[in-house]
Amino acid sequence: MFQDYDQIEQQIAAHQAKIEELQEQMAQAERKKQGVIAFDKALVNLAAEYNMEEEDFFPARGEMIVDWLVAQLNNEDAPDYVRSLKARVARSLKRDGDAPRRAGRKPATNKPAEPKLETGHYRNPYTNATIEKKKRNPKQLNQWVAEHGLEKVQSWKI
Repeated sequence: MFQDYDQIEQQIAAHQAKIEELQEQMAQAERKKQGVIAFDKALVNLAAEYNMEEEDFFPARGEMIVDWLVAQLNNEDAPDYVRSLKARVARSLKRDGDAPRRAGRKPATNKPAEPKLETGHYRNPYTNATIEKKKRNPKQLNQWVAEHGLEKVQSWKI
């Protein structure tokens, strides 16, 4: 009976530790939320200070960030993320420069596109010949289309 009591106390302690951990995570999330709100207010204030719309502020700030990054690329004391970015850009440029991308496959221009006919059986009323179309048009069916026209051959479906 005392063992059950001890197990229950251990479970309560474990749950209380978990509750404290979750409360700490919730407090961190709240601090982040407050930081985002403060950041948003600062952006609004900066945009108002320079008589800019918020949408105009981001591209201008982006250009400043790009200029800063380019200046940091040759700096040996640059932060780790700048060196990592420099290595990635170098690999990308090397890959693009050494092996140009292949162009997409060009459609064959010497053959006209086959007319679209539904799968099934077609019977020529002039010759009583029957052809089954599965995936691609058989040569005979293409000849019928060339002779009599697509609409007429479509009406021959049985």
